[in-house]
This record gives sequence, C-alpha cells and structure tokens, in this order.
Amino acid sequence: MRVFIALNIPDKMRDNLERSANQFKTLATSGNFTKKENYHVTLHFLGNVEQNNLIYIQSAMDSVKNLPAPRLAVNQFAILRASNIVCARFNKNANLTELHDVLADKLEQSGFNVEHRAYRPHVTMIRKYAFSLPFSEVTKCVDVYNKPFDAPQVVLYESVFTDNGVTYRPLYSVTLPIEE
Repeated sequence: MRVFIALNIPDKMRDNLERSANQFKTLATSGNFTKKENYHVTLHFLGNVEQNNLIYIQSAMDSVKNLPAPRLAVNQFAILRASNIVCARFNKNANLTELHDVLADKLEQSGFNVEHRAYRPHVTMIRKYAFSLPFSEVTKCVDVYNKPFDAPQVVLYESVFTDNGVTYRPLYSVTLPIEE
C-alpha cells in the first residue's frame, strides 16, 4: 500500500483553501484541482509499504504524540516547479520542525527511507496547471486566508486510486496537545 504521514487540516481552513482554489479556477486555462477533502500538509511520504510494516509507522507516530501541535498559517501561494504544482505554503516554526525531524528519526530507526531535502510545508492545490497570465499576476487576484490555526492531528494515510481520482484513507492517527 502507498502511504504517507500528514497533518490534518481543520474544516475551516479547508473551506478557506477551497475559496482560494475557486479563485484560481477562474484564472486557469487548465489544471487538476485537489479536492477539498484531500487537503493536508505532508510530513513524510513513505511510498509503498507492506501492511505488516504499518505497526512500525504507528510506533513512530506514537513517539511524537506528546510534542506540541504546530500552529500554521498560509504565507503565500507558490509554484513548486519541479513538481508542476501550485500550493499554499506555510512558514515553518519550531513545533513543526521538531515534529518533522523527530518523526524522521523514528522512521529511519525502523528502517524507512525519509527524504533529507529541505522540508517545505504546503498544501497541494493544483497539479499540471496553466494560466493565461504570469503566475505573479494570478496571485494578485487570489485571496490568501492566513488566520493561524492549530494542526494537532497527525494521520497515516493510504493513497487509494479510483476511477474518480485519488482519495486518502486514514489508517491511524495521533492527536498532539495544543499549547495555550
């Protein structure tokens, strides 16, 4: 099964991202728009994993459940050119960095490969995009809803490919404490 670990996005933030995506749609000449229910912030993509190894991922997730939940806010819409996607980018903060790094260490200790390139937290909004205007002009027409939100739910998802596109099925989750 193809799996990844991500932060769940609260419904209010999903609604805000969908509003921005709808503004992008009015300016796009083409693109595959991510469904609102699929919005998430990936922490670690693990790829194809045997079902009997999921217990090790769950153990790694259990090891971070006492870390404080990260507080996130969209800081901009950007293009990840290497992936040909438009995304909502978030500033990294100490809680997010610690969560990402501790989880990476625990996963590696269990034999999983994790990426060691710079972590760029984001929500994918559009794949294979095209606009009639330069992207710098497009972003001037799209509202950024950047009210900070807590992201306490860390979820192990399975990517399920269907005739209607990909959906993400939650397999396991832990809830991080929210700092006051």
